[in-house]
Amino acid sequence: MKRILVVALLVLIGLGVTALGAPKISVNQTQYDFGEVIAGIAVGHTFVITNTGDQPLVISNVRTSCGCTTAALAKTTLNPGEAVNLAVTFDTAGYSGKVGKTIYVTSNDPTTPVLTLLLTGTVKHSAAYNISAADLNYLFYVLIDIRPAKEYAVSHLLGAINIPYDQLTSWLPKLPKEVLIVLYDDNGTLSDKAAQMMIKAGFTQAKSLLGGLNEWQRIYKDRFLFTP
Repeated sequence: MKRILVVALLVLIGLGVTALGAPKISVNQTQYDFGEVIAGIAVGHTFVITNTGDQPLVISNVRTSCGCTTAALAKTTLNPGEAVNLAVTFDTAGYSGKVGKTIYVTSNDPTTPVLTLLLTGTVKHSAAYNISAADLNYLFYVLIDIRPAKEYAVSHLLGAINIPYDQLTSWLPKLPKEVLIVLYDDNGTLSDKAAQMMIKAGFTQAKSLLGGLNEWQRIYKDRFLFTP
């Protein structure tokens, strides 16, 4: 009988050691309320995840409840006592009223294999005079005057930047390929060549203003024309 008790005690001790030898996921807060924001503002928050166990914690997956929310980790394996920031961003464009977005963190913690985090708050309608960064990005375009600098200085379309035709190639690495780019000169001759060159270089939305600045002025006179 005594022998049986000793064996049982050893088994219990072994089970206790096994239970202790495991990773444990902890977080500084499971829910963050961002308060009130205007629709179109991106909300950011950082959760701090810590391994409070005594074995390495491996985070195998981080997913969110919708594509409007992103979550990023700098590393996915945490040694005992180690912590990592989980940066979460929620794009509120298109939302209104009370919202809640969930982040699911999957790890090898045997007790909490999926840690659930929550981002909550209220999204208010934007005013008529507001535009969101997302909308601006969608509407954004680049207007390029490829005439010589002296001609540009005399007059040019509002919002146009000056990149003389012979300098355009060196500017290509600085220009965004994913947006509409409109080029113009006096009559469209050089801007046609410039647009074709840019399209071959991967700027698929490059366009030449048909007829150039002369055609614009013929139709619209001085509308949107800046003259110092």
